[in-house]
Amino acid sequence: MKTRFFIFLYLLTGILAQGQDKFIPSKLIDSQILVDGIIQSKEWEGSEIIILDYEVNPGNNIPPKEKTTAYITYTGTHLYIGIHSYANPEDIRASIRSRDDFGMISDDFVLVRFDTYADGRNNYLLLANAFGSQLDARAVNALTDEERYDISFNLDYETKGTIVSDGYQVEFKIPFSSLPFPNGTNQQWNFNVSRQAFRNGIPIDIRSQPFDRTDPCQVCQTTDKLVLNEITIEKRTELLPYVSGGLGGKKNSVNGSLIYDKIKPNAGLGMNLDLNKNSTLEITFNPDFSQVEADVTQIDINSSVALEYPERRPFFNRGTDIVKYTSGVFYSRSINNPLISTKLISQGKKERIYFLSAIDQNSVYQIAGEDRSYLGQGGQSFVNVFRYQRLINKNSRLGLISTNRYYKNGGYGNLFGTDGWFLFSKNWRFTYELFLNFNEEPLADWIDTKDQVAGRSIALNKERFKGNLFFLQLYRNTEHWKSYFTFSDTSPNFQADAGFIVKNNRRWATLSHAYQLFPNKPAIQFLSVGTKADILYTYQDYLKTISIDGLVSIKTLFNTEINYTYDWDVFKNFLGRDYKNLVSNRFDIQNNPSESFSMNIKLTFGRDLAYNEEDPEIGKEFNFFIMPGFQISNKLKFSPSIRYARLKKLEDDTYYYNGSITRFSIRYQFNNFFNIRLVSEYNSFTQRFFVQPLIQWNPNPSTVFYIGGNQNSLNDFNDEFNSFFRIDQTQFFLKFQYLIGV
Repeated sequence: MKTRFFIFLYLLTGILAQGQDKFIPSKLIDSQILVDGIIQSKEWEGSEIIILDYEVNPGNNIPPKEKTTAYITYTGTHLYIGIHSYANPEDIRASIRSRDDFGMISDDFVLVRFDTYADGRNNYLLLANAFGSQLDARAVNALTDEERYDISFNLDYETKGTIVSDGYQVEFKIPFSSLPFPNGTNQQWNFNVSRQAFRNGIPIDIRSQPFDRTDPCQVCQTTDKLVLNEITIEKRTELLPYVSGGLGGKKNSVNGSLIYDKIKPNAGLGMNLDLNKNSTLEITFNPDFSQVEADVTQIDINSSVALEYPERRPFFNRGTDIVKYTSGVFYSRSINNPLISTKLISQGKKERIYFLSAIDQNSVYQIAGEDRSYLGQGGQSFVNVFRYQRLINKNSRLGLISTNRYYKNGGYGNLFGTDGWFLFSKNWRFTYELFLNFNEEPLADWIDTKDQVAGRSIALNKERFKGNLFFLQLYRNTEHWKSYFTFSDTSPNFQADAGFIVKNNRRWATLSHAYQLFPNKPAIQFLSVGTKADILYTYQDYLKTISIDGLVSIKTLFNTEINYTYDWDVFKNFLGRDYKNLVSNRFDIQNNPSESFSMNIKLTFGRDLAYNEEDPEIGKEFNFFIMPGFQISNKLKFSPSIRYARLKKLEDDTYYYNGSITRFSIRYQFNNFFNIRLVSEYNSFTQRFFVQPLIQWNPNPSTVFYIGGNQNSLNDFNDEFNSFFRIDQTQFFLKFQYLIGV
């Protein structure tokens, strides 16, 4: 589902500069518009009218068959946008969804895109479906879709949507105070409007501007002009208090009763202060970073390195585009449990500043190795992150970063670096990152191993060391060809104490080249065929990897996308041992033929190593993931899923590992803000089961009330009891967090 989200956003980002228009809407003295999802001519009288007259996918900038009209006006404090999407009401795909529900990409929706600085640094994407359900994101310039879109980004805006006799209508009310933009009461932003419709089950992308498929910089192409005069610059002062409580219980024996602890109340406060329109200071005291829904469990039984999880905590999500690095030198989840944290974000016309400080009560300590990573749970530490970026012009930018982590009982990790981004022409882009680290280990028992890295022991014994990392990327894109070259050089002693680096001692080069077609036919809507080659050496000039991939991607009937990778590891060295001709086949199939059904399938088979065996050997790999989605009504949805993984020994019928993770999720959405849901999961690798019921009210990105619980089984008890679903541990929790504007 996430991959489909990225692909749709990719198609919804990018405009031809030569097709730009200028829109100067009339200003209302007082708002006469009632945001109810009904566009009434008297309310919108005198508004600027925008016609969406380009079908950019699957057609290539052709006149659309579907009619769409947008209206825009504003007051001193708010921007109003109304969009009428003409269609047969029976053909409209839409469900009532909670905020930022990925399922919305399968709906009919409209999208407004803003580049408020008009310099291509990013785009703010505000989306709403036919029922007014919201999804927002921030798009930056990046090579892959996963890097391009920050889906955790949030803006506070109001939407209402209604299905009418000739289609559906959506109204937006966007406070100027919620959008970053340059100082000044007179503004000129870049923007455009998009719509997704369906024709014979195929998604159609319709826009107010043409789209250039050959331009590698998607966010640089938002070029329609929106002129707003004499708006009011409001400084926000926001308080975000919360109260929460939890009650837990656990059995001490298999036949015992649940013994409950005392109720544990908690409280904290966040403050958001606008110093001016470009600068914001955030402070949080004793923040509650508990997640509303448990992370989807990843299978890590055959991973030799730590796994990375997405950031969902609102405090850390704001401003993440400023500190986003391909090499992973900053990873906000490395700040695990802050007692207090402050953050300053300043975004001027020519420069950006990000400065974060935190006292982390339970620090994560991670060491990268040549083939494995090592993870330990440390004590308290003090963390600083400072980032400065200079926007030289629309096509060039340079940056600096410094991260520091000082551990309470001794030891530190300091990192300094620079990076650059350059758009040489319409089709060529170059980026680089360069970092140096200076570290002293704490004297601690956080990691128990006798392994070494480049002659340095992994055990923490106050050793001092320094290292470096260099990364460059050259990228070219045309209508039919997409190519890139990357080179990464990571020294044996490189470590980022506030980042996520899992391997070092490597010089790694990648060359990728693909040919793509847009036939615009029902059976073949898109086709891409390409190859990718990797070669990897250590600093000691030992060959580690030679890998060649074949890549095929196709979009076909019934809104189906199929991606296939033929992964041939010609040579691989792991823990000093050589392996040859490891071949793996990977399929990723996503299907969404109707509003009521979707399917996501991932399949991998071939040969792989048993990485976590004491003496790794080659085995027959088979991994399988399937997740169907059933939209029973526009309010009720359930999604079961199964992740299965096994590695069979070559010489007999036994396995290095063989197991699965089964997950079930059901949600009833009463309206756009209120839902109840139930998540359950059984992990056969650990023989643990949990179920999590949850009731949630979320009227805006910051205000939330939820009550729920976790019921778990324990592995030790399950060994003595045949039921997988025994409840040995329980927890109940509630939280109320409310945004107060002062």
